[in-house]
Amino acid sequence: MLNILYLDTSSRISEIALTQNSKILFHRILNDSEGADQLVHQLRLSFSEINLKPDEINNISLSSGPGSYTGLRIGLAIAKGISLVCRSGFIGVPSLDILANVYPSAENIISLIPSNPKKSEFYFAKYIKNNSVLRRISEYASGNLIDILKNDSSFIIKKEYLHHIPESERLKFYSDFPENDVMKSQIELTSISISENNFSDIEYFRPEYVENYVPKN
Repeated sequence: MLNILYLDTSSRISEIALTQNSKILFHRILNDSEGADQLVHQLRLSFSEINLKPDEINNISLSSGPGSYTGLRIGLAIAKGISLVCRSGFIGVPSLDILANVYPSAENIISLIPSNPKKSEFYFAKYIKNNSVLRRISEYASGNLIDILKNDSSFIIKKEYLHHIPESERLKFYSDFPENDVMKSQIELTSISISENNFSDIEYFRPEYVENYVPKN
């Protein structure tokens, strides 16, 4: 059986899930009060409920940012610990890719994650999605919201971040998608990476922090 563990600690709302032969056995969304530091406890409970041992995990997928610095480090530490001890494969999936993949097919998509909301600065990347196949067509970058919105594109952002967008601009954003869609997107992109044998080296892997991004208008 192929058991894949999924972790997303890139935002204030963390998610964990596990699939077995593509079937979702559990998916938990941790609220603000639980936070990323409760992941180990939640994972133990979830493993116990389905009678699964950590050494039965074949692969681990991590939503690799950009996002919460502390959350990303905690997620990576958990993924690294399980991967090295249990010899599980590891896949890092950029959070901007995961978010863009939620969007229905469109010629031009820009996904956004806040970097410095007080200055209206966001991480972003541009994509094309045809026949359910997502392709990134730009570098990962950071920029000012006013400049980003000058693009003739469809925009997507998580609902938890929508309050960082001026009310006059919110109708331009796709944010009212089902809560489970982000994890479903991570599962889909992880499956593609595995089919292409595109694994990450867990010993040298680093999440997508701000220094990985180039300023771009």
